[in-house]
Amino acid sequence: MSRIVLLRGANVGGKNVFRPVELVKRLTHLDVINVGAAGTFVVRGQATPRRIRQEFLATIPVQPKIMIFARN
Repeated sequence: MSRIVLLRGANVGGKNVFRPVELVKRLTHLDVINVGAAGTFVVRGQATPRRIRQEFLATIPVQPKIMIFARN
């Protein structure tokens, strides 16, 4: 099952800046892809929402709000 991940408050107005491409490179084990908008991702690998949240927060230098949705 894929998960859609939305980061709120990241890369807005030059604040809380991070590079989505770098995030994707660091989370290859979760099979993460960037959907184009800064802060919109799809996780295709097997992981619980809790693990996804932990890995995202451990990887990026900002602390955005994270919303995770299941996609069948």
